[in-house]
Amino acid sequence: MPLIKRSVDPIELSRGKLEDGLKSELEAVSVNTLCGIMRQLSSISKHAEDLFGELCAETNNVFQRTNSLHERIQNLSMKVTQLDSNVEESK
Repeated sequence: MPLIKRSVDPIELSRGKLEDGLKSELEAVSVNTLCGIMRQLSSISKHAEDLFGELCAETNNVFQRTNSLHERIQNLSMKVTQLDSNVEESK
């Protein structure tokens, strides 16, 4: 069963109880729906910011690991070039 990491709210935009004595029920439903859409867009925007933040952190982690590996390869390359293949170690 998958775990939900992010959920977008509100899900049901036009479902809600209207107040009694409104002049225009259609206008009230429209305004409530538009407010719900704005909240939902805000929620999506927050999730996008979280996703890009996680992506940035992961990218920085890969960059640091790559730099570390590059330094190790350079050190190994220097050691290999210093080795003389004609001279054998005496035992």
